[in-house]
Amino acid sequence: MARRRKARASSVRIVKVGAPRASRASRPIVIRSSAPRAAKRHHRRSRGGHGTFGKTLLGSAIGGAAYGWIEKSFPTLPTVPFVGRAGTVAIAGYFVSKQGIGGQIVRDVTIAAAVIAGYQLGKTGHVSGDIPSQVRGIAAQV
Repeated sequence: MARRRKARASSVRIVKVGAPRASRASRPIVIRSSAPRAAKRHHRRSRGGHGTFGKTLLGSAIGGAAYGWIEKSFPTLPTVPFVGRAGTVAIAGYFVSKQGIGGQIVRDVTIAAAVIAGYQLGKTGHVSGDIPSQVRGIAAQV
C-alpha cells in the first residue's frame, strides 16, 4: 500500500505588522518579513543489517568445510610450533587475505581455522599438529 503524502510546510513565513500609533509617528515605519525557508525534511530510518547473522553463520560453515578439505588433502602441511596446523592455516589465510587474494572464501577459511585452533587450545591445552616434545632448538626453550 502506498504511503499517503503529507502537506508540505510553507516556504514563506508571514509576519504581520500593525499600523503605527500616533505616539510612534515620528519613528520610521519598519516592515519585517522573513526570508523563504526550506520545508521540513523527514529522514527515513536505515533498515540495514538484515540477514548478516545468517550470512556470517553460513560463511563460517563453508570456511570450516574448506578447512577440513585442506587438512584432508594436505596431510603433510607444515606447522608452526605452539600454533599447530589450524593456527598455521589461520595465519597463512590472514596474510593471503591482506594481499587481496581469494576474496571472501579465504576470509571464511581464516576465521574457521582460528576458531578451530582456539577450541582445541581451550579443550586440550594444545593445538593439533603441535607436539611440544618434537620441538627442538630455540622454540623448545620458550
